[in-house]
Amino acid sequence: MVHPPVDYSIYYVTGRHLLPTGVDFFEQLEEACASGVTVVQLREKNISTLEFFQIGQKCKAICDKYSIPLLINDRLDLALSLSCGLHVGQTDLPAKIARQLLGPDALLGLSINTPEEMKTAIEEGVVDYVGIGPAYETGTKKDLNAILGVRGVRDILTVLGESKIKSVIIGGVNSQTLPNILSQTPAPLPNGQYRSLDGVAIVSAIAASRTPANAARELSNNWKAGPARPLEYGTRTISASDFITSTQESLKKLRGGAGKLVHHITNSVVQTQTANLTLALSSSPIMSSLALEIPSLSPKIGALILNMGTLSEAQVAAHLCGGLEAKKNGKTVILDPVGVGATQYRKDAISMLMNKVHVSIVKGNAGEIASLANSSEVQSRGVDSLGSGFKDPATVVRTLARREKLIVAMTGPIDYVSDGEIVVAIENGHHWQSVITGSGCMATTAVACFGALVETDDLKLLLKASVAGLLTVNVAAEIAAERPDVRGPGTFVPALIDECYSLTVEEIQKRARIKVI
Repeated sequence: MVHPPVDYSIYYVTGRHLLPTGVDFFEQLEEACASGVTVVQLREKNISTLEFFQIGQKCKAICDKYSIPLLINDRLDLALSLSCGLHVGQTDLPAKIARQLLGPDALLGLSINTPEEMKTAIEEGVVDYVGIGPAYETGTKKDLNAILGVRGVRDILTVLGESKIKSVIIGGVNSQTLPNILSQTPAPLPNGQYRSLDGVAIVSAIAASRTPANAARELSNNWKAGPARPLEYGTRTISASDFITSTQESLKKLRGGAGKLVHHITNSVVQTQTANLTLALSSSPIMSSLALEIPSLSPKIGALILNMGTLSEAQVAAHLCGGLEAKKNGKTVILDPVGVGATQYRKDAISMLMNKVHVSIVKGNAGEIASLANSSEVQSRGVDSLGSGFKDPATVVRTLARREKLIVAMTGPIDYVSDGEIVVAIENGHHWQSVITGSGCMATTAVACFGALVETDDLKLLLKASVAGLLTVNVAAEIAAERPDVRGPGTFVPALIDECYSLTVEEIQKRARIKVI
């Protein structure tokens, strides 16, 4: 199959039933084609073959005018009659038969919903592209398959790998979801590169619009802007002393009045400790789980903590609302997936949240990171991690960070932090951190205070902020444990907050024990 290169970037699937009152379908189509649409699929249900053919003729004329490929949904007879491409689903005419009848030159696409379907399409080798979805909930089709989410789409792209078959995502794609799609769907490959989508399939965002030209143009511009976080991992040199210096500089900024408002949507067990720790690190806490006030609150914050410790349906809704608003406003979002492996409800809540919000930083213990990485090497009991941890923790955090395209901070006897390229091991800390309630939540709070100083989505800066937060709280823990008035875990907690409050850059320099791996 040799075709001229096809630009699949803005793939418009028509939906005449979605047209606003008084809008002419053909005028709408031409406006969209003139303003950014690159492929059109004509989809019609419950009309006669003659009417479908006549609509197809007019659509073909418009698409030919703009040198845009036209495909017909399901109907091989009409695709042949109109000299168009064809798109088939899993329950339609088999793709192998369709290719035999279409011939080698016509475009042929196939709907994909599972990795297994993707494997079959690759083995058959007859389609030019696949439509992967549905990614989000959508009202445009009644017979939906399982909702994949962007991370499910990424799993299918992993299978697609280096195949020459192109791919588009479909289901709930619009200007609001497109940034998340671009950021989260690229799949890391063994060769160090990413397999990304070749386009997005749009239905209602154009079909239901009274300004299709604006809709198509906005989608096209968003596509061309690409993902917010770069996907290129090179080889950069950074030393342990660079991270120590960065921590000192950030601590000076906090002490100098640069601290931000940190929004905690957190568990009820640790609210007092984490609020006090936020204050100790020269920042301001607000402990609110009320979704109704999030839209007005979000522009004012520097960072948002999503802590899943004591879940409720209302809190899950607040997490989603808070995360979406924070991303819209360019804020640092830290996810603490407390006890994610403990119950299916927690797993589902985390999966939903991570599909819809591309968080900046994930901070968890080894058991929680194992659950996110789909690893059984480390087990958990409730919110606690069990055993001695991973045999190769650096590879675990680096791989997960590359896959999710964010910062992964894994706490334990040694903390490991990665942006997908660099891994930093922080050896500071004290045993008593592991025997108090909320030490992990306090570590997340420290990361948030430093992360709030980062006003971009730059993973290199967020890596430094994450290291700074963990190094700060761990050094303070060591100092607190040495105090004569600290006799055990009960006296350790207030001392830890005291030492975070009084910690100096000199103590950071003197005590820091970190390695770059």
